[in-house]
This record gives sequence, C-alpha cells and structure tokens, in this order.
Amino acid sequence: MISVKNLYKEFKQDDKVLHVLNGINTEFKKGEKVAIIGPSGSGKSTFLRCINALEIPTSGEIFFKGRKVDAGSNEIDDIRKNIGMVFQHFNLFPHMTILENITFAPITLKIYQPSQAKELGLALLEKVGLKDKWNVHPSRLSGGQKQRVAIVRALMMNPEVMLFDEPTSALDPEVVKDVIELMVDIAKSGMTMIMVTHEMNFVKRAATRVLFMDEGKIISDTTPEDFFGNCENVRISKFLNRLT
Repeated sequence: MISVKNLYKEFKQDDKVLHVLNGINTEFKKGEKVAIIGPSGSGKSTFLRCINALEIPTSGEIFFKGRKVDAGSNEIDDIRKNIGMVFQHFNLFPHMTILENITFAPITLKIYQPSQAKELGLALLEKVGLKDKWNVHPSRLSGGQKQRVAIVRALMMNPEVMLFDEPTSALDPEVVKDVIELMVDIAKSGMTMIMVTHEMNFVKRAATRVLFMDEGKIISDTTPEDFFGNCENVRISKFLNRLT
C-alpha cells in the first residue's frame, strides 16, 4: 500500500545541517497496525509527516498505491484524502462547533452533502461518547475529548490509512486510557494504521508490527512479541528499560 524508498531529510539550523532521516526503506501493507517507537529526536514524527507530504523529503521517494507522494503534484490532495492524520495537539478550529469541525473538510471537498456529513458526524460522535457535545466549541472540552474529536474528524474522510503522531503525549494521564481504547477499536475495525507512540500498552494490544528508530534509521522491524520478548539489541533494551 505504502512504499518508502531511500528516504532522507535534512534541516538547516544556524550553520549546522541536521540529518533527521538517514535512508529509510520500508513498506506498509493494507490492514497492518505499525507502531513506530524510539527515543526523542530519532526522526519518528518527521518520517510520519513525510508519508503524506506534510514534510518534504530531502531525497528519496514515497508511493501510495503506486502513486508518488509529491507535495507539488496534481494528485496530492486526492492522496491526502485517503491518508488521515491525528496530531499531538488536536488542531481543532476554535471558532467552530464540534460538528462544524468534523464536517467542514468532507463538505468543502464535496465528499458528502451537508445533510449526509451531519448524519455521519453525529453517528461517529455518539460512538465515541460525545454526541451531546456536537454544538459546543473546543474550549469547553477536556484534552481527551478534543483528541477523540480530532480522531473522528480524520475518520470522517473515510481514509484508507490513519497516521497517529503521538496522540496521547499532550494528554493528562487519567484521560489517556479513553483515547487508547478508541484507537484499539479502530485497529480492530481493520483500518491500516501507522502510529508514532510511547504507549507500550497500546503497542502490545493493537500493533501487528513494531519499527524502532534511532538516529534517523530503522534499526529493528519485527513483531510485538519478538520486540518485547526476545530483544537482544542493546539500544532497544536500554530504551525499554527507561520506560519501566
């Protein structure tokens, strides 16, 4: 479904060049639930953002179902419709109600008629326990509620792939569980998911594959069982020990 070939990304900072991605090669198949984990600064979020061209690689190529992911191409909007993304900090429009937030894109892009979008939006909000909040603004929601709305907003586009960029990192610990349960439910639905996360409980419960990144490279690509149970890599063992 998604193919990544020899991906590099550099950033200039003052007089220095930061080599954030250093030759990423991998594939993501339909229906996989892939967790990307690793220390801060290892390039995880940059890699995720390259997949739908929110970051432009310095070199290398990414293909979605055979089509090149290129921010300057005529196909990029259509590709992005099929690759939903959930960010760390929700990115909801503060001046819109919750229903307006989740229906704005599919109505604007003519994916649904307004009445269809409202019906689907209310059904999804009910599914995540927020139907009674449809007419309030984001400022009246908790962090966990905002993130659930952000996930619903991405699902409204009916994407083939969902990208999650540390969706629980900005949340208070007591509300993390609700968001994780929602993500587990999405995983069970068969959705293709690629997740940057530090929530090891979620990785164990829902991931079918684990990529471990360090210094801009994938240094391990294995199953959750092997990753947690039979890991002999010193760098990964050190990382996991810090989480316990």
